[in-house]
Amino acid sequence: MIKTRAAEALAVAGLLLVAAPSRAADILPETGPLPKVTMERLLLVDATHRGSRVVAVGDRGYVVLSDDNGKSWRRAKSPAAPLLTAVTFLDAKYGWAVGHDSVIIASEDGGETWVQQFSAPAEQRPLLDVHFVDRNRGFAIGAYGAFYETSDGGKSWNARKVIEDDKHLNAFVSLPEGRLVILGEAGTILLSPDSGKTWSAVSSPYKGSLFGGVVADDGAVVAFGLRGRIFRSTDAGKTWKAVDNASVATLMGGSRLPDGALVIAGAGGTVLVSRDNGQSFVPLATGSTKAFSKAVLGPPNAVILIGETGAREAALPIRKR
Repeated sequence: MIKTRAAEALAVAGLLLVAAPSRAADILPETGPLPKVTMERLLLVDATHRGSRVVAVGDRGYVVLSDDNGKSWRRAKSPAAPLLTAVTFLDAKYGWAVGHDSVIIASEDGGETWVQQFSAPAEQRPLLDVHFVDRNRGFAIGAYGAFYETSDGGKSWNARKVIEDDKHLNAFVSLPEGRLVILGEAGTILLSPDSGKTWSAVSSPYKGSLFGGVVADDGAVVAFGLRGRIFRSTDAGKTWKAVDNASVATLMGGSRLPDGALVIAGAGGTVLVSRDNGQSFVPLATGSTKAFSKAVLGPPNAVILIGETGAREAALPIRKR
């Protein structure tokens, strides 16, 4: 079990990720189709939509795939691992996922099979996000200032210190022209103008933790975190303005949909939708009080919500013309 202070960083799932083992663990097959009842009992923490495929990760190192917008799911072939907290794909083939014990796993076939590239359980620093600039250069960040980088596609990972203290680093946001943003504990915001070669801190609008961010169609960066706080930057993260949100539920993960809508998911069944590039958000009724950790593209006029109750679909309001 990780130290108490890391529990806040791991609220990135809005769940007590240090809780008891998943109820689905005993019935999850090693590979192959997953029945609906299993998916409803499986703790999932992050997901990404690449091409026509959704890849989600979570409890006990499970990786699950859907090729029909979440109607059916199957388990990928992955090594035994602790909780996975984040997943990313560079393209339709190459992907990486990270999690507890500083574990990093990788796939070269669109998520069908995975191999472990790195692990450092003695460090007791869960990794919370991963980002690749290109096929070779990538970064993984996490609790207590953890920052690892690779220049060979993950064959080797090297630790690096990018902040003076040990605040948790929770999420990457990728901007055009090689600019990167890291969001973290106690309002930590780090910027890189050169694809991660150098990093510098900027003044934060908030002293609470920021758990994620999305980039709007107009280039604005929208960051979100504890107590439903949302902030928007129109200058690549240098300065920020608060966005009104009546809810105080912690916000954990979101996506920009192809039509430009921004969807953010969080605790207590919270889902917020913006159709003006993050200048305002409206709540989406989900009929749930469970925590959602991410919202990704689903069927037409719908999103797939992942979290405490696996994966489920939620209809979006039809866009007014």
